[in-house]
Amino acid sequence: MKSIEQLLTKADLHFQRNEYSQAYDCLRIAGQSGHLYAALDYAYHIAPNSPKAAIDYLSALPDNSKPTVRFHCLLISRFYLFKEMNYELVSELVRLASAGHAESLIVLLSWTEQNTSVYAQLKGTLGRHNPNIYRQLFMGDPNYADVSTSLCEDTIITTVLEKQTSLLDKTKTAVDSNGIVCEMSGVLSDIECDYMLLRYKSLLQPSMVLNPLNGNPMKDDIRTSEVAIITNQWVDWISREVEVKMSRMSDTKPQHGEPLNLLRYKDGQEYKPHYDGFTDTQLKQTSIIEEGGQRTHTILAYLNSLSEGATHFPKLGITIYPEKGKLVSFLNVDKNLALEKQSYHCGQPVSTNEKWMLTKWVRLNSTQYGNLVHGS
Repeated sequence: MKSIEQLLTKADLHFQRNEYSQAYDCLRIAGQSGHLYAALDYAYHIAPNSPKAAIDYLSALPDNSKPTVRFHCLLISRFYLFKEMNYELVSELVRLASAGHAESLIVLLSWTEQNTSVYAQLKGTLGRHNPNIYRQLFMGDPNYADVSTSLCEDTIITTVLEKQTSLLDKTKTAVDSNGIVCEMSGVLSDIECDYMLLRYKSLLQPSMVLNPLNGNPMKDDIRTSEVAIITNQWVDWISREVEVKMSRMSDTKPQHGEPLNLLRYKDGQEYKPHYDGFTDTQLKQTSIIEEGGQRTHTILAYLNSLSEGATHFPKLGITIYPEKGKLVSFLNVDKNLALEKQSYHCGQPVSTNEKWMLTKWVRLNSTQYGNLVHGS
């Protein structure tokens, strides 16, 4: 039998030749031989179309009791199979969290802010087992309560499921009379906002726009912010959770989404008035057609609160200031799929603070990213 190193080398060669079936078969065998990340790569390759097979594969690994393997079995179950949090899934998260598994603790923290005692217990557990991660997430609270009691599984499960129900029951508010722009406050928890900023800010690069002639990204003074594009190799449980909330708020499908964009505006940076929808010329470009066609919706999530840097719709006379945890969605096309002229908007400049936000563009049809991350 080939060694793990030989299998990985062979997989690389197959990838270079675009021989993907052979490459992933090498990863499958390497994973079964003990290489955890090869196993995860293979599992996520098959998960979009065969989530049960992906879970069965991970569960049959020699080291299937490791927290990382168990956590990713849960992640695949949550986003490819169940589409909801449920009792069994949260119970396993609590068991992993009780042992100090950082990712499980962060997921549970994102659902439990409304319960002070549960939240404090989870924070204490994170601080004891993962002090570096704790200090990054709770910069304004360097000391954690030394909660010595074990986590109360039933209380955490109840809190998470109650929070899920309350979010599903939330109704969005139309900001204009035609329902082009809608908003919903308090959708993202504080820790989701802080986590997304901390997790992905190292990916920031100067923002680009699409060249109207060929569809290629280019720099333009119309958009002077910085952007981190969270492609499928970077997504995790929290970023997927954010995308699910965005899709439900906007009545769209996660499979139709482009990758999330983390944006930072500072020092007078802005995004001058523009449309997010594509022009007729752009819609004839192969790259846009293949990646889902027209951008029908835009969803924004504000990661901090400011009294500047508003999202402004000049034709509607609407100005929305950043509010931490708020989602805003708007239509880029009308019911006939023509460009919605009232969606003309801008991100006003900031001068004294930094504005952090997420942008999600949704296409008319499914995207490769959407299918990979949320299943086909």
